[in-house]
Amino acid sequence: MMTKTDSTKNLIFDNPLLRRYRCSLLRPSQLWIFMIIYIIVVSLFLFVNYNIHQLVKDSFILENFFNDLYYQFAALQILILCVWAPLNSRSALKQEIFEKTYDFFRLLPLSALQKTLGVIIGRNILALLFAAMTFVPIIVFGVLGKVSASLQLQVILLLFSSAVFLNSAALLSFNTAPGRQKKTSIGVWIVLFIFFGPFLIHFLFLPFYAMSKIPDAEDFRIKFYCFEFLILVFISLVMLYFTIWNVIGNIRKFNRENEPLFSRIGACLFILGYYLLVLGLFLPHMLVINFAVYYFWLAISPPVLLIPLGSMRTFEDYLESCSLAGRPDASKSAALLKSSNLTLAFVLFVIWLCFSVFAAVKGQLTTSLFVANLAVLFSFCLFLILLLELYVVYRPLLSKIGLLLCFFTGLYFFLPIIFSFTLQVPSLRYYSLWGFFSFLLNPLSGSDEIPRAYICIVNVLLSIAPAVLIAKRYSRILKLSKSTVIQSKK
Repeated sequence: MMTKTDSTKNLIFDNPLLRRYRCSLLRPSQLWIFMIIYIIVVSLFLFVNYNIHQLVKDSFILENFFNDLYYQFAALQILILCVWAPLNSRSALKQEIFEKTYDFFRLLPLSALQKTLGVIIGRNILALLFAAMTFVPIIVFGVLGKVSASLQLQVILLLFSSAVFLNSAALLSFNTAPGRQKKTSIGVWIVLFIFFGPFLIHFLFLPFYAMSKIPDAEDFRIKFYCFEFLILVFISLVMLYFTIWNVIGNIRKFNRENEPLFSRIGACLFILGYYLLVLGLFLPHMLVINFAVYYFWLAISPPVLLIPLGSMRTFEDYLESCSLAGRPDASKSAALLKSSNLTLAFVLFVIWLCFSVFAAVKGQLTTSLFVANLAVLFSFCLFLILLLELYVVYRPLLSKIGLLLCFFTGLYFFLPIIFSFTLQVPSLRYYSLWGFFSFLLNPLSGSDEIPRAYICIVNVLLSIAPAVLIAKRYSRILKLSKSTVIQSKK
């Protein structure tokens, strides 16, 4: 029986991918170069900070000197773990494809989880070495700068959770589909860092500098349902939660390359977990300010449109599901309906509706106003989901249909706003989804000027043409599946 220690040993320490990357990245012939660069950077940090504090001798306080160094080295750690390492994770598979070893990588007798951990840890073994070295001055300067132990632990947890989240997301974001793969030379990265590195380091330092100036920053808490969490701990836990989903996505990508990122059940579970998380943040405020319901709507609406992109079934999937169904036409229609993207979008909308109703009840919104706003939002989502399905069913016929539909989507979002300014008719901007949300989030806007009924009518009329075209393609799929069955019998 395999123990927990044996399982961890097989996943990490006995992982051949990790050994492979370790042998290539930690070669003495190149390791000393990186060590020299690191030592020079650390020396520059100490030299520049010491001279800045010495400019005005009266203001030189040793505690402030070490305190500033603590936050600057924390920013350097972010640069290593959250910028350098994710770039390595994302380029790992790209390098396999460039070196024509990706097919060998796919055939390795390793589980998808072993491949995921092997790539993320092994590809970043050099970055992790420098991160471990950077933690030493962070802890030392934190103690000398009298940074509280609680804040130090929270910062370390935040750095760890940010690193694992960004690295798993970077690996997940890379598309292994066949195509031209280009390898960016190290010289290009050096030139980019020379020009943009100082601005990036300054940007990374700002949050830590602000934290250092806020008294008792480590004790700042946030309400989540009926609980209170330290804000840095809460952010870390949220990133660890989404890291789990990133790892699941990577496992699915390695096991089922040609399938969508989300299974249908996975899409529902992801959006349900996301909604529960967002509800926990907004619920304490809904009980005090009912206007928070609209901000809650703004936070939960994008996934209804974005999750179907990650779980999108193709025209070939539709045809396969109908061909595998039984002989009666009714069973083929049921199979097509079951596998349709529209069905999943409907289920996601039902989940969205349940949370919206709960929030409206808690926020004590007027029933008629809530129903009217809900109808308008549904009409917007209906048209956009139909455009997405139109892309799916017509892509085999028109290779550039995606470009055309993206252009129409851009017009759908921006044209009403442009017309509202050029024609001097302010109410026209509410025919855009962004314009309507801007009204919902503005408590000073009057509700009488919003033509909700006309917005719904316009969106329904716009949805008729895509719905008819989709229905024609669905009937075509059923005919193709029927002819496929007849040919297989012959």
